[in-house]
Amino acid sequence: MRTLALTCGALSILGMTVTSAMAEIPEMRLQFAHVYPEGNIWNQTTQRFADAITERTDGRVTVSIAAGGTTGSWEEAIEALQIGTNDVVLESIGTLDRYDPLPGVEAFPYLVRDLDHFRAVYYGPVGEEFSDAVAENTGFRIIGAGYRGARKLSANREVASLEDLQGLTLRVPPLRMYRRTWELLGASAVPMPATEIYTALQQGVIDGQENPLELILSFRFNEVQSHIMHTDHVIGAMTFILDAARFDSFPTELQEILLEEGRAAMLWGTEQMVEREAELAEQLEEAGVTFVSPDLEQFREALTPIRDEFPELADWVARFEAVE
Repeated sequence: MRTLALTCGALSILGMTVTSAMAEIPEMRLQFAHVYPEGNIWNQTTQRFADAITERTDGRVTVSIAAGGTTGSWEEAIEALQIGTNDVVLESIGTLDRYDPLPGVEAFPYLVRDLDHFRAVYYGPVGEEFSDAVAENTGFRIIGAGYRGARKLSANREVASLEDLQGLTLRVPPLRMYRRTWELLGASAVPMPATEIYTALQQGVIDGQENPLELILSFRFNEVQSHIMHTDHVIGAMTFILDAARFDSFPTELQEILLEEGRAAMLWGTEQMVEREAELAEQLEEAGVTFVSPDLEQFREALTPIRDEFPELADWVARFEAVE
């Protein structure tokens, strides 16, 4: 009986502790935003994060998700974090290089070698230190890292060598790292928001673009592109982005929930992508796309000068490369 009483007493104290912790979290609604369609893996990942937040906070925190760029381009969505009209934005880490060069490491060509290396970098101590450094340098807190698959070049002609890139007008994300990558490879790089790519391809404003397979398929670029090249020039990472000052203003309990559930959601997104990669390629082939495997040694050699053009990233490039 005494043991039962002690157990009940302990559970009662635990219950009061949990209730007290929840009481420190004010009732609020968080606005999430991204440019990806509702059926996309990363929208599903965002929904898992949102649902987990509401569940973990006993409904004190609810989430609205603005998918498909309904609140603007990803640049506008991230800017809205600073003024408080968005609370969380889903995007790749490299999109923050507009605020400081450091996040551009995510888009450094041929830096992350494969899926195993991705996991070792982003899910290990180097990844944690990198996240903290990004927050300090940019003023944005990033939570989690989701494997997107390797970025591929798509075009309306075969690109098997560097010579085939000459004269190709290519859409790139409006980030310095991507622009210089394709300029060094010989293409004419045109920065453009993701939401404008389809129309630009359809109208012949650009000849091609580069993205992971899941984005090529979910944005239906295969309808206006005949070839996909296995350039695999970047194995990038999706993340949840928050204004760092806003994040720091949250109660400690809410910060912990956001960190834990954001990382868990991105791990789920990674596993979904790994499982679907082969299926995505099959769907694109069935839709009539021709896959091409170019000479990647040519590509890597042509990109050698990029190290000298981004000396401020040299330390982090070396740290990523050293991860086994």
